[in-house]
Amino acid sequence: MLTDLKKLVDGLVRDESERLQRTDKATAIKLAIVRYGEDRPRHKVQDVVSTGGDTLPLPPAWEAESELVSAEYPIGQQPIEYLPCSIYTTPAGDTLRLGDAMSAGAEVRLTFTAAHVVTDELDSIPVVHREAVAAYAAALLLEQLSAAAINDGDSSLGADTTDRRTKAQEYASRARGLKTRYADALGLGKDGIGQAATGTTVSWPGRARLTNGIRRNG
Repeated sequence: MLTDLKKLVDGLVRDESERLQRTDKATAIKLAIVRYGEDRPRHKVQDVVSTGGDTLPLPPAWEAESELVSAEYPIGQQPIEYLPCSIYTTPAGDTLRLGDAMSAGAEVRLTFTAAHVVTDELDSIPVVHREAVAAYAAALLLEQLSAAAINDGDSSLGADTTDRRTKAQEYASRARGLKTRYADALGLGKDGIGQAATGTTVSWPGRARLTNGIRRNG
């Protein structure tokens, strides 16, 4: 929950200078949640009913930034069967376009991405990754403190300048350590690509998007 996430962030960032405002912390947490969504997309699954033709209605939970992961049809087959399906963006919004026409009444199971939600009532981030998200938010705050200390040093003189620049380096070092902690917790490599655990196979279905008739691979 959001309260737990805030407490974790507060425990990772000791703001002796009291520079950070409540809005700074709220912004850092929001950015960390967005970053986590990029590294570990939240998937939703909903069934839609074809109205006939080569398009499908958007699922109720579809969001402006959603990406299509898969379209299963017929539902429940073993092995699972998928339809060629892509997003076509028009001035009116997104449409799901099929490779072939489908009869009215056919049900299709869609898997798609959605933004992570963290409030006092809802939390889509697994407990196992909550600390990692807090670490990333704390890193952003420490980077902010580092920049502020450098600016203070530039406007000061003598030994005070050296002290503030040392403080800035300390903040920056702690920020890097927390970002590494985040990456390690999620199994991310140096290039930001997830590393599969031993003995597992990771398969990402295509997420082709059509924008004004031009295919864009997501």
